[in-house]
Amino acid sequence: MGRVDTLQRIKEAETKVLAIKKEAEEEKDKIMREARRAELDLQDALRKEGEEKYSKILEDEKTEISKEREKIIEKGRSKAAAVKSESEKNFERAVKWLIERFKGAVNA
Repeated sequence: MGRVDTLQRIKEAETKVLAIKKEAEEEKDKIMREARRAELDLQDALRKEGEEKYSKILEDEKTEISKEREKIIEKGRSKAAAVKSESEKNFERAVKWLIERFKGAVNA
């Protein structure tokens, strides 16, 4: 094996190494693109899931607030009815008292 053959084999080996390096770089780039795409898909899925959970929680809280609001309004209506009933009773007594006072003033 001569010097020319050795140099030619070295050159062929270098060419193969460069081809393997290029192929490895392309494979690395492909894997990186796929990983990035998978990451973005996962982020989108998680964002969508988070937004759905947020909407559900918000809707549940709105429903709970609405129920609590109705309880408070009903309690207020009940108290207002009690006050109205009591005031009607007092109104009758007040009218009778005023009539008596008026009669007393007229007779005096």
